[in-house]
Order: sequence, then structure tokens, then C-alpha cells
Amino acid sequence: MANTNKKLKSAKQIQREFNALKLLAAFGIGMLIIVVVVFIIADEPLKALKYFFLGPLDSVRHLGGILENATPVLFTGVATCLLFAAGDITLAGEGVAYFGGFIAATVAVSVQIESKLLLVLALLAAGLVGGLIAVIPVIAKHKFHSDSFIFSLLLNYVLLYVGVYVLNYYLHDYGYTSGVATALFPEGAVLTSIIKKTNVNVGFFIGLIFAGLAWFFANRTKWGYEAKLVRQNPGFAKYTGVNITRISVLVALLGGMIAAVGGGIDVLGKAPRFSWVAMPGYGWDGFMVATLAYQNPLLVPLAALFLGYIRTGAQIMNLYSDIPLELISAIQAIMILMIASKALMNNLQQRQIERQTRLRNERQPEGEEATEC
Repeated sequence: MANTNKKLKSAKQIQREFNALKLLAAFGIGMLIIVVVVFIIADEPLKALKYFFLGPLDSVRHLGGILENATPVLFTGVATCLLFAAGDITLAGEGVAYFGGFIAATVAVSVQIESKLLLVLALLAAGLVGGLIAVIPVIAKHKFHSDSFIFSLLLNYVLLYVGVYVLNYYLHDYGYTSGVATALFPEGAVLTSIIKKTNVNVGFFIGLIFAGLAWFFANRTKWGYEAKLVRQNPGFAKYTGVNITRISVLVALLGGMIAAVGGGIDVLGKAPRFSWVAMPGYGWDGFMVATLAYQNPLLVPLAALFLGYIRTGAQIMNLYSDIPLELISAIQAIMILMIASKALMNNLQQRQIERQTRLRNERQPEGEEATEC
């Protein structure tokens, strides 16, 4: 009787449940590794762990640090969900985030506007240029059959070298002697802090809006459905009349725009000048966050906050103890490998699906007889 009345679960429900269990297992194992390693190498392990776990929560400044670390990867995480939406494996988000910051800074120091309109113009320019750049690997794949992953990696270096060249020879403020940087950003281009003693600005909330819009696009629009169909079965999508190239370009354009705006917000919200002469790493972080969120834009903010939390804790622990900051990067890699692994809990998940299918088949004749009566 218990089995008869119990509601059966679909394969999708079981997959969602096991995805959540996989996340919890990865987080738990990652935290356990941190604890074990800290006890092995730290002179005062309990003190170091206190700084890591409680440090991010012990002051407004440290809470602000969580949001500061989470904001740029929130944008690139959402962007990665869109860049991968049609099945194109491209890491253009890394170069686009850099170049978005570069374009925003260029507009900020070049256009003579003293109002906040300059900020809007800088971010719009960054988004437009970033979106156009992000479609290049996709077009190269569909028109010239190149590998979008390799193409995007090489394109990232081109973007970096172009940005560094222009910064060195055209935008460099020679009155600034502490490095290569632009002139100070005018007040109209700066994102002001909303929490004292932090660099927290409205950028995080803009990222939340983008996450909601990306989810709506992916799950409630014709283009999102087409992108999902192309990713899952490109042959069938082509047979049903979906323009694969067009939908791939569309999602890449949207993803690139979001990543570039995130880069612009990071530049105009944190530093008084643009001085990036290396990739900030936000594209790779976005890939990691999107993996943690299982490519669901609504879960990206939570994954970004988690990443911001452990990075803030690592920075505090590194500052007040003898634990190297690189330890956390290693732990992050381990967690991502476990989450991305198809083998983790796969046998248990498959057995659960088979059990539910068997129960459904056993009930089917009973339902048919009841209908006939």
C-alpha cells in the first residue's frame, strides 16, 4: 500500500535532486580538505580556520568583500550560461570581460561629459563591443568549421595585446609613476560605493537583474527553446527548421554583452584608473561559477556568493596566518572536478531512475483497469 500511494518521481526530478546532492558533497569534501590541510601546515590551525570561516562575517568591510569578489564572476557566470546555451564551447568571456573594462575606461577618459550619462555611455559601449567580439568564435565555427574553444582562447590573447598596446601608447598618463595606467576617471564615470569603507556598488544588483533576464530568455522564449534544442540535438533542430547559426550568434551576442558590462562595472567601480595589463581571470571564474550552478542563471548568484565567501575568507586567513592563498585555488579546482564529473553518484542516480521506472510500469496496468471499470 505504501508503494502504491507514494508519488513517483520523474527522471528530471531525480536528476535535480542528485545535482543538489553532488553540490553538497563537493562543498563538503572541499571544506574537509581545507580543514585537513590547515591542520597539517598551520602553526595555529584553529586560529587560521576561525579566520577562514568566520572572518568574512565579522565586519561590514569583510561582508562587503564577499560582494566585491562575487560581482564580476556573477556577470561572467551568467554570460557563460548564455555562451554555452546553444552548445558552443567558447571561453570568450575571459577576453570579453577584459576588453569590456578596457572599452569602458577608454570612453570614460576620452569623452567630455561631466554627468552620470558618461557612465551609461561607457557601459553601453563596452556591452556593444563585447557582444560583437563574442560572436567571432561562433561565426568562425559555423562558417569555417574552426574549433570555437581554441579560437576563443587565441582571441583572448589578441584582445589582451591590443588593450595593452593602446594603453601603453595612447592612453597612458605619464604623470602617473606607479605603473602603466590611464588618467583618473572623471566623477561622472565612477560607480559610487553604497556601503562605507567598501567598493560595493549597484553592480551586484545589476548582475542579479541580468541573471533573471537570462533565465527568462532561456526558459520562457522561443529563442531560448531553440538554443536548448540546438545544444541537445543539433540534427533534429536543423530538421525542424531552426537556423542554428543565427541562434548561436544570438546567445553569444547576449552573453558577450553581459560579460563586457561586468568588466566595465568592475573597472569603473573599484579603481580610479584603468591599469589592467593582464587578464583578470573573470572568464575562468565565470566558467567555474556556471559549472557550480549547472548552467542555471538563477543559481549563478548563489554560486558567485559562495565563491566570494571562500575567497574573502582565504584572503583574511592569508593575512593573519601562515596559510598561502593558492591553497583555496587548489580546493576550488577539486570541487569543480567533482561537480563536473559524470561518474560522481552516477550509479546511485541510475538505480533510482530504474527503480522509479519499474514502479511506474507496475502501476500502469492497475491504472488502466481502474479506468475501464
